[in-house]
Amino acid sequence: MPPQVLISRSASQKLFAEVRRWVEVGLAKGGSPLESLVYPLSALVPKQGLRTPVELLSAEEISEVVIDEVAVPPDDVKVFSAANCHFAGDLDRANAAFNADIDRMLGLRPRLGLNSKLHAHPFVDGAFLSPGDIHHGVNAPKAVNWRERRGLRTAILHVVYPDATPRRSKHAWQITKDGAKTTGGGPTIHWRIRSWASMPEYGGLVMRDLGDARVVSGSHPSVRAARRKPYWCSARGARWCDAQKSDLRNAGYPVSRNLLGRGWRRYLVQTAHTQLLIALPPDYPALAPRLLDVKRAWRNEFEEVPLPRDFEAGFSASLLDLVRRFGAPPQSAETATTAETNT
Repeated sequence: MPPQVLISRSASQKLFAEVRRWVEVGLAKGGSPLESLVYPLSALVPKQGLRTPVELLSAEEISEVVIDEVAVPPDDVKVFSAANCHFAGDLDRANAAFNADIDRMLGLRPRLGLNSKLHAHPFVDGAFLSPGDIHHGVNAPKAVNWRERRGLRTAILHVVYPDATPRRSKHAWQITKDGAKTTGGGPTIHWRIRSWASMPEYGGLVMRDLGDARVVSGSHPSVRAARRKPYWCSARGARWCDAQKSDLRNAGYPVSRNLLGRGWRRYLVQTAHTQLLIALPPDYPALAPRLLDVKRAWRNEFEEVPLPRDFEAGFSASLLDLVRRFGAPPQSAETATTAETNT
């Protein structure tokens, strides 16, 4: 089964407001609605098991894409027309401001990630992906790099489309379970969000139609799960994380700690013979960590290492005890080699 796409009512209101704005700008200026583009922020719900953001996740492994926020690019670099939307101008400055805005939103909801792209086809029969959409959003090297940096093997694309031609008139937009609708001054127009995900087939990538997204309330279980704070946001989780890093360093292990995205936290630990990545899921300690042997980080090459059977995840667990099973600190190994040479 391909993944199902859900969007919270609050995110849909923000998304459709942006679509509506450019529809009305185009109708007022030239008589044709303009396309528009936004970046949904979503939580990815796995079907079974867990994948860290450094492991590539395929569409077949995702049960739900839960959109709960929308990032709207700055207006001053938008070049939108009735048949195309792209950016031009001072892109470096705009990217810096836009990325800071995205980081702020992800800081408030760490389980979300920038996992997909969305644009509008504001015309009849617009529920399709054009050759340009597929090239720039799926097949181009930049598109592949974009999604792989986010731990995705699949390209997820969305298109907002209406079931009738938008007309210039005084009308109201209402959010429905299926999407949105415009009423007043003419026939009701229904707006929906169609989604696709790339899947391997016959040696290439095929875009699988995921159907229309469902608009759900903020009380929906999937939305509530997407908004739940990761363990490291709690006072107890933060204390545990700090203690683990301190214990590893005091024992001589070079260690760095950072966030992986989608609510995951990671410890990168150097032993005498290998480098380990301990990936802690957002629902730790209810879910055990994943342990990866770093082969070539710059090429995204990692090898899963089974956790010892007697390792029990929890706030009483010791990452130092776990790491010691895979080797001594680098300095200890150097000291031992020197001693052997001197005797």
